[in-house]
Amino acid sequence: MKCIPQVLRNSTIGSGSWLELNELIFTDSSGTERKWENVTRNQCLGAVAIIPCLKPSNRLILIRQYRPPADSYVIEFPAGLIDDGETAESTAIRELYEETGYTGTIKKMTMPVYNSPGLTSETVNIAIMDIQETDQCNINPEQHLEDGEDIETIIVPITNLQTFIAEAHDRGDAIDAKVMSFVQAYEMKTAFI
Repeated sequence: MKCIPQVLRNSTIGSGSWLELNELIFTDSSGTERKWENVTRNQCLGAVAIIPCLKPSNRLILIRQYRPPADSYVIEFPAGLIDDGETAESTAIRELYEETGYTGTIKKMTMPVYNSPGLTSETVNIAIMDIQETDQCNINPEQHLEDGEDIETIIVPITNLQTFIAEAHDRGDAIDAKVMSFVQAYEMKTAFI
């Protein structure tokens, strides 16, 4: 007889300023008790990743930033944590502006989804944004980075995205899974049209 898996206990193993390591005791679908370790974030309500597209040229705005856990520069979409009192939408607008200097309009916001559910309970909302490149504020945008952020803004024609990602990887950059998923979805769409 199948049981409904559920967490029975959640205890903290260790914590820092931003992260907490937990041990979960749960029952699996056979009713057997098991242990699992996971990471949770302190001081945030989830995250937002932004897929910003410059209009009318249909170029994507990506970022390249050093990520200590990967010990590499990573090609990513702009992203950030939802602060207390913020919505996912306001975070997307703020983070895009801080990391790239661009401002835009949210066209679609996904429900919260899991980025790495085997590791963390953190959810990510994905915002699709249009950036009018002819708007005065977007002609020569300036970043507004926080202390310690090392972020390069990269503009890539969507039709050249797969080549750009392959070349970045060959140069030694790591590629974020959300970007690679986007590349693969775009390639599948164009293959089936």
